[in-house]
Amino acid sequence: MSEIEEQGGSQVHIFGQVFGVGKPIVELENLIAQLKSIDTWLKEMQSIFTGFADGLLHGLAVVQDGNIVWANKAACRMFGYKFEEVVHSSGIILAHPDYREKLAARLNNIQAGDVLPTYDIWPFLTKSRVVKQIGSYANRVFFGGKPAILVILVDMSEEQALQDELLMKAEILELVADFVFMLDVRGRIKYVNKAMYVALGYKLDEMMGRNILDFHTPEQKERVSIRLKLATPTSAGIYKTAYVCKDGAMIPVSARGKMIVIGGVQHVLAMARPTEPSELHDAPI
Repeated sequence: MSEIEEQGGSQVHIFGQVFGVGKPIVELENLIAQLKSIDTWLKEMQSIFTGFADGLLHGLAVVQDGNIVWANKAACRMFGYKFEEVVHSSGIILAHPDYREKLAARLNNIQAGDVLPTYDIWPFLTKSRVVKQIGSYANRVFFGGKPAILVILVDMSEEQALQDELLMKAEILELVADFVFMLDVRGRIKYVNKAMYVALGYKLDEMMGRNILDFHTPEQKERVSIRLKLATPTSAGIYKTAYVCKDGAMIPVSARGKMIVIGGVQHVLAMARPTEPSELHDAPI
C-alpha cells in the first residue's frame, strides 16, 4: 500500500470517529435544550404558584421541625411581620405562651405522619403582642426531601369574639328567672331558656321544636296565635296569659315579644314573667 493510500485511510478513519461522536453531541444538545425548557417551565409554574399563594386571603405556611420555612403574604400580614422576619423563625414562638408546648407536640405528630383531623383554633401573638385566634388546617407534605407541614391559616378573631359574646349572652339567659324563648314564624320553639323548661316540668329536648301553642289551654291558643301574627320589630305591648305545665298545672305570666331577623329569617323573640294567679287577664298589645 502506498503512503498516499495510507494517509487517505487514516483520514477516513478520523472522519468516521468524528461522525460517530457527532450524534451523541446532537443528542446532548437536545437534552440541554429540553432541560432549559423544563427549567423555564418550572420557573413559570413557581411564579404562578407564588402569585396565587400571595393573592389568597388565607395564610399559607410550610413548617418543618417547628420552624417556618415559607409563608405567603397573608400569613405575614396576619402576624404583623415581614416575609424575611417570618421565614426561618420558630412557628412555636408565635403561639401564646400557654399553648406552645401543646402546639409543638401537635406539629411533631403531624410531621411524623399523624392523619387524624387537624383543624384547630390556636391563640397566637402578633408582632405588636396582640392575641389573635387563628384557625388552622395542617397536612403532612415534603419540603426539601424531608417531611414538613403545610398549614392553612384563617384569622378567626372576630368570629371567636362574636361566639364568646353570644355564649356569654346565652349564659346570662340561662341565669335569669324570667322565661325567654324564640319561635319561628309558625310558632315552633327554636330556643327556650332553662328557667322556662324547668318551671314547666320539661327537659330541653321535650320543648325544642314543639309549637308554643301546645303549652296553652284551648281557649288561649287562638289569642296567642293572633298575637304571634301581629308581632313586628317594634312591638312593645305586654299581655297576660298562662302556660300549661307537664303535670297540668298553670303558670300565669306577663309576656311580650317582637319580631327579629336571624340569618335573613324572621323569628319571634319573647319574654314572659310569672305573675300571681289573680293577674291572669288579657291586656292590650
